Amino acid sequence: MKYEVIKYDTHKHLFDEAWRRCTRRGLNQDTKPFMFVSDLYISDEKKLLIKAFRKSIHEISKINGQFKKYTYLLTDENGIIIDLIVPNKSSFSYLNIGVQLKEEFAGINKYRLL
Repeated sequence: MKYEVIKYDTHKHLFDEAWRRCTRRGLNQDTKPFMFVSDLYISDEKKLLIKAFRKSIHEISKINGQFKKYTYLLTDENGIIIDLIVPNKSSFSYLNIGVQLKEEFAGINKYRLL
């Protein structure tokens, strides 16, 4: 599978379309519309995925200590955070397991674009 890097310089139309969708929904850059899913169910399949995710992050961190400074999040197919590794929780106090990152709820954000 080939992936394409999406950059503002080369894909401005995608960012503009997303911005228009957000403004039509009443979302803007000053709001923090993160929605928390309180009844999040973690299936056995997702637990295996979380275990692999954590192991991968651990292995990456052993290669280069710089990677310990990054924030890593894992979402399910619905854009809900199911695992989160944050070096400095106070920097990302609005990110938690169960937070919905779908565009309809969170708008376009740096996490949604990844």
